[in-house]
Amino acid sequence: MEVATLVLLFVGGVLSGAVTAIAGGGSFLTFPMLLAAGLPPMAANITNWVALMPGNFMALAAYRHELAEMRHDIRAHLLVAFFGGLAGGALLLWSGEVRFEKAVPWLMLTATLFFAFGEWVKQRLHAWRKPDKPVSPRAILVFEFLLMVYGGYFGAGLGIVLLAALAMAGEASIHKANAKKNLMVAALSVAGMIVFLPSGVVVWAYAVPILIGSGIGGYGAVFLVRRVPQHVLRNSVLAWAVLLTGVMFWKYG
Repeated sequence: MEVATLVLLFVGGVLSGAVTAIAGGGSFLTFPMLLAAGLPPMAANITNWVALMPGNFMALAAYRHELAEMRHDIRAHLLVAFFGGLAGGALLLWSGEVRFEKAVPWLMLTATLFFAFGEWVKQRLHAWRKPDKPVSPRAILVFEFLLMVYGGYFGAGLGIVLLAALAMAGEASIHKANAKKNLMVAALSVAGMIVFLPSGVVVWAYAVPILIGSGIGGYGAVFLVRRVPQHVLRNSVLAWAVLLTGVMFWKYG
């Protein structure tokens, strides 16, 4: 592999880690880079999934105070995230390369729609929620489990829809919701590692530069996460996601 490719993957990892911590959607940057580097779609997806994990963990540093406050009511959500991730990862390996390649355009479309309308859904749910008639906790956990299965299978756009689910559950603080979301994604990441690492599908020569870069980007974004105007970054990522979805339908549809 050429040095230029390593450098580009590292830079992509830095940007993806920062974008994930600040606004979500980092997978939209690195997944197509791995495809362009020559990896098949399934190998690119799993390699990207593993490589971006450090960024998710580093983003937790921004919310250590919020996490300390909610340590007693997060356990059920973490279990749902972990077992949903196991199920989604196992489903990906079981489905195989051919099925996944055919699903790529539709997965990208789903992820783009999640990313585009997740914030709107979150706001509507928060506005419509009646404090005297809370949504059933079991219903929320079931919905979260389905999201985590998707996250273990593909995962792009997951974060913003998970925020919508937490708003539906009654979490009014955006910072607490983001902290809970990042912790659940961390649990999902652990489950994915259990499934994907023994599979031999991860292409480490491509994963390592993104892995290092995403850790640096996620940590650096900790200092910006409360200051950067998220709508500018989100709109830029969304425009790229729409373009990328069109390319995926042209190439694999």
